[in-house]
Amino acid sequence: MTCKDADKLIPLFLEDDLDNRDLAQFLDHVEHCPECKEELTIQFLVRVGMQRLEDGNTFNLKYELDNLLKDAQRRLNFRKKLVLFSYGLEFAVVAMSAVTLFLAIILR
Repeated sequence: MTCKDADKLIPLFLEDDLDNRDLAQFLDHVEHCPECKEELTIQFLVRVGMQRLEDGNTFNLKYELDNLLKDAQRRLNFRKKLVLFSYGLEFAVVAMSAVTLFLAIILR
């Protein structure tokens, strides 16, 4: 992923609107690219910080951004596990269908 691609995905990341592939690439890029991490931090500060100021709430935006990134990684890992689980279920259905067909042919 290029920095230009990552920059375009920042608003989608902040809205939690990235698919698994884009989220994985985005998180990996931001983890290894200080410039994009800084841009993410700036956009997060502007978006969330302004809202917090308007609401009169106290906040620690660096802590919140770090938690947002960690939470996104946890959600991505969970999504990956769900995909693997669904593949396992599909395999089980196909295997059971094959066994049923095999038994139907043999028991004729």
